[in-house]
Amino acid sequence: MSQSSPTPQNFAIEDAWKPLPGGFWRIEEAQHFLRRVGFSASPEAVTSALRGSPKAYLQQAFRPDSGMQRSDALKEFTANIHQRYQHIYREVEDEEEKRKLRQEIQREENELFRGFAMDWFYYARQPQQSAREKFVVFLQDIFVVEQNKVRDTELLFSLQQTLREGTTNSYPELCKKISREPAMVRYLDLLQNTARKPNENFARELFELFTLGEGNYTETDIKEAARAFTGYRIKKRREFYQEQRLHDDSKKTIFGETGKWNGDDVVDITFRQPAAKTFLIRELIKFYLTEEVVPEPYIQALGEQWAEHNFSLSYLIETFFQSRLFFHPAYRGNMVKSPLHFYIGLCQDLRIDIAPFEARVLRSMATMGQSFYNPPNVRGWLYGEHWINSTTISARRQLVDYIFAKLDEENLNANEQRDLEAAREAGRGNFLVTQERLQQVLSLAADDLATHLTTYFITAPSRATYRNALQSILGNTQDEGAAKRVRYAIIALLQSPAYNLC
Repeated sequence: MSQSSPTPQNFAIEDAWKPLPGGFWRIEEAQHFLRRVGFSASPEAVTSALRGSPKAYLQQAFRPDSGMQRSDALKEFTANIHQRYQHIYREVEDEEEKRKLRQEIQREENELFRGFAMDWFYYARQPQQSAREKFVVFLQDIFVVEQNKVRDTELLFSLQQTLREGTTNSYPELCKKISREPAMVRYLDLLQNTARKPNENFARELFELFTLGEGNYTETDIKEAARAFTGYRIKKRREFYQEQRLHDDSKKTIFGETGKWNGDDVVDITFRQPAAKTFLIRELIKFYLTEEVVPEPYIQALGEQWAEHNFSLSYLIETFFQSRLFFHPAYRGNMVKSPLHFYIGLCQDLRIDIAPFEARVLRSMATMGQSFYNPPNVRGWLYGEHWINSTTISARRQLVDYIFAKLDEENLNANEQRDLEAAREAGRGNFLVTQERLQQVLSLAADDLATHLTTYFITAPSRATYRNALQSILGNTQDEGAAKRVRYAIIALLQSPAYNLC
């Protein structure tokens, strides 16, 4: 029986954003928390979380640190690329030679991007990094850029690192930093924004997709704000600077306020608008809690609190994820995992590494519908049931089948053999579930094993139905065919609708 959604009539507004009382911090609450804040809820992670509190977990998960590191290849490429382009345009006269040199650079760029994607999967798969990296994914769906347009791995890496560091900033400060990120400058055409001919793309998305939402600004506000962001430029392909001779220094009127505003001023004015208090909260709810409509009084209440704390992202993270509303039973087992969540969570649940074969992993992600750093458009990904269709669900099933298959090393191509060797040298060679692993669970009787698997892999609303079905499939775990039945049962569970929910 499904739980009724909270309303101000049955769940007081003043209680919604209070922390969950300590007496209610139990196994099911910890599992819900870990699966939503991160990607999975292993028994070890649940036990560890229960020793502390949601607040202690969040403070540790979002602690400031150096973040993900650039690969040596990316560092080397970045250090030399400006000089390489100077050589092409200043010293190479033959057009065919220029074309070949540019193609070689682009080939290297594509290779670096694929390496960056894989490095991120390895990084995000580490449980201590998962909560923050999932929040980075959330922010990337707000501050959208596309690799297909930016085509510069260093710029994408820099933007992602700014988002990562931004979890300790205020949201207005993060918006200012993002406006100066070369990837965003390039993606939203700020390079074409001049006093003589303003380009409105960034100003429009700042209001519509970053801060206020549709209907909370006018076309005049956009036109005036675009003038404030004139002169944003990039030098040496990667360094932001303000070109004053291209900046419109005249007066602008934005949301009724008049002055010689610049870009940072526009952000400050924007966060004085009522809609700025609730826009990000609505996005947070859609990404982490539910696609259902949450009653407006709850959203307004948190928005007022957030504004009073100067739009601190640390405050919002701790308040939202500790709240009684976040733990409400109506919001458990009701969200479809994104492809990123599905794959990283699967690896964590099965205690395996990300597969080292970049072509296979990135192709699988694309087929499941979430190609790394390439959302469908400037609005980003559509979540929830939009992830599920006949093609994407088939891709998820194939991924599970692959993880339980035997690796045929003789048929790997040269690149795959190289990647496999590198993974093993780095200690990441455990990326498939072997028959030996499956043998370890045969010491449990069918009913105990069914209970363990359903408790471990799926959320409470579906457990009773799946436990009975699994117990029937498993039969006698001590007879000759038990290992094959266990393998089949676990694959079936991981391919089930219930495992696709969190």
